Amino acid sequence: MASTVEGGDTALLPEFPRGPLDAYRARASFSWKELALFTEGEGMLRFKKTIFSALENDPLFARSPGADLSLEKYRELNFLRCKRIFEYDFLSVEDMFKSPLKVPALIQCLGMYDSSLAAKYLLHSLVFGSAVYSSGSERHLTYIQKIFRMEIFGCFALTELSHGSNTKAIRTTAHYDPATEEFIIHSPDFEAAKFWVGNMGKTATHAVVFAKLCVPGDQCHGLHPFIVQIRDPKTLLPMPGVMVGDIGKKLGQNGLDNGFAMFHKVRVPRQSLLNRMGDVTPEGTYVSPFKDVRQRFGASLGSLSSGRVSIVSLAILNLKLAVAIALRFSATRRQFGPTEEEEIPVLEYPMQQWRLLPYLAAVYALDHFSKSLFLDLVELQRGLASGDRSARQAELGREIHALASASKPLASWTTQQGIQECRGACGGHGYLAMNRLGVLRDDNDPNCTYEGDNNILLQQTSNYLLGLLAHQVHDGACFRSPLKSVDFLDAYPGILDQKFEVSSVADCLDSAVALAAYKWLVCYLLRETYQKLNQEKRSGSSDFEARNKCQVSHGRPLALAFVELTVVQRFHEHVHQPSVPPSLRAVLGRLSALYALWSLSRHAALLYRGGYFSGEQAGEVLESAVLALCSQLKDDAVALVDVIAPPDFVLDSPIGRADGELYKNLWGAVLQESKVLERASWWPEFSVNKPVIGSLKSKL
Repeated sequence: MASTVEGGDTALLPEFPRGPLDAYRARASFSWKELALFTEGEGMLRFKKTIFSALENDPLFARSPGADLSLEKYRELNFLRCKRIFEYDFLSVEDMFKSPLKVPALIQCLGMYDSSLAAKYLLHSLVFGSAVYSSGSERHLTYIQKIFRMEIFGCFALTELSHGSNTKAIRTTAHYDPATEEFIIHSPDFEAAKFWVGNMGKTATHAVVFAKLCVPGDQCHGLHPFIVQIRDPKTLLPMPGVMVGDIGKKLGQNGLDNGFAMFHKVRVPRQSLLNRMGDVTPEGTYVSPFKDVRQRFGASLGSLSSGRVSIVSLAILNLKLAVAIALRFSATRRQFGPTEEEEIPVLEYPMQQWRLLPYLAAVYALDHFSKSLFLDLVELQRGLASGDRSARQAELGREIHALASASKPLASWTTQQGIQECRGACGGHGYLAMNRLGVLRDDNDPNCTYEGDNNILLQQTSNYLLGLLAHQVHDGACFRSPLKSVDFLDAYPGILDQKFEVSSVADCLDSAVALAAYKWLVCYLLRETYQKLNQEKRSGSSDFEARNKCQVSHGRPLALAFVELTVVQRFHEHVHQPSVPPSLRAVLGRLSALYALWSLSRHAALLYRGGYFSGEQAGEVLESAVLALCSQLKDDAVALVDVIAPPDFVLDSPIGRADGELYKNLWGAVLQESKVLERASWWPEFSVNKPVIGSLKSKL
């Protein structure tokens, strides 16, 4: 890879335009091209470049500064753009199986252009398509081809008007009629209407509808997925018995048509049941390949996990954009200085570094984690497709469910906080809509809610860990999981005896220090949560009441600490592997240490409360280490952004452009949006402005 960099593959990784950012680029301790090649690989870089180039050169994707499209026009345009993406055929079904990481790469490329486009494509091809593939059988494979030819357009209909997170209370029913070999899909009342379903509002023709499956004799077997046609693909008119519509304007992502649907005794063929987990014979007998209900539940979690894993990637792309904009701005924005005559870039101030650089480190750590978790999900889905019904396969489903349920909150909350910090770090200019930080904030916000409210999802992860500990206490079972995320808990008693013994900042500048602290923290919180739960039960609380009383101070931090540990562990192993080029080891090591120590610092109170920290020195060393790493990474910040930032056309932020001409770009964008140059023909007569005007006109 290094030879490729030295050879100067300018077509793949062209040089950036000369400008005010040159000073920071020259001070970088590494080659940004080498890091891009190590992080992505040449093939992936070419794949992304192909997508970005296609978008920039296609008039359908042209940017329209200052144009406020109506809701109808925006959604129509977003659908046409989604259709064009399929026409480009960037990613065939064969490519998905051969190079699965191209899937999140494509989603990130589209999301960097417009999150509504990414969401629309994702919901159709991955969430709807993945549900059909992983929950269906051979009889449903014809749908996969239709999905990628856009002969049908899909959505995933689980949530109802009156129930979201509590899926067990979903009220849509599917009664089987053996006389006609059909299921009757029915919404008992308006509260059972499918609601908030992405793509359903205007464009979906088919839905994977979750309903309670009932067979003759009033035997119900819980939620099962069905493929139901809701519109005519040619006219987009509702099918008989289906009432479907759009729920209206949202706070963000308004290019995506979220909708509702009610079903009035809609009959669908028996084969519409996605039958991998359970089926109904023509006579009306329910059958399932899973004899163990626990195994069946674990296997069924794949379709839910795929959406959550995808949201992790969607959240991170928003943080990538925000961090790129804020750090390029900070490297060129000069305010104050050691003398009245000298102003320095605001990136030189420790406060600005402390505000932004931990989020840059978070981008790298979370991005690596999201890719690795996606590959874990691919392994799970391949096992489902091959008919693997082993105990390991079921346990893999439960482990991925636990990781996905916590990583979605971690990624979406980190991004939510990070975008807000980036907005503030850009001052008033960050509040201008054209600089995109407000749009990123609004478009990221639903990531905290859909596919499961973050705080509710964290209970899934804490329940998973509590179940493992209960199994160990009662049955003497070892802590083992397919992905080894919980294996460290086998040393649970010994870990709890450990203390923080680092006494200097220099000894703290390694993610291994945070890893040891995180393992102690998870063990401590697991013990405390388990004891609190049992204490509440002994006091007379029901299991429901006891678990609710444990969430705020115990279960929630337990789940977050566990997933943070997993992210830190995977990134630490990644940056310390032998294949890392020597020239990249230092900067990657600092990123890993900064993310780990910064994340850990937010748990300082728990570390003191549990006795892992004692005295003032521990907290001071941790704080000083974070600041020291920020200072060490300051000169590398622009080059690190160059690795993750998309082309200017996609980034679409005047203050974040790669040339660093902060004021020229912003001034030009303001004049273009206000159309002042068309009215003020006299203005260029002022000689001081002639060079600027000439430059602006050439840009415009």
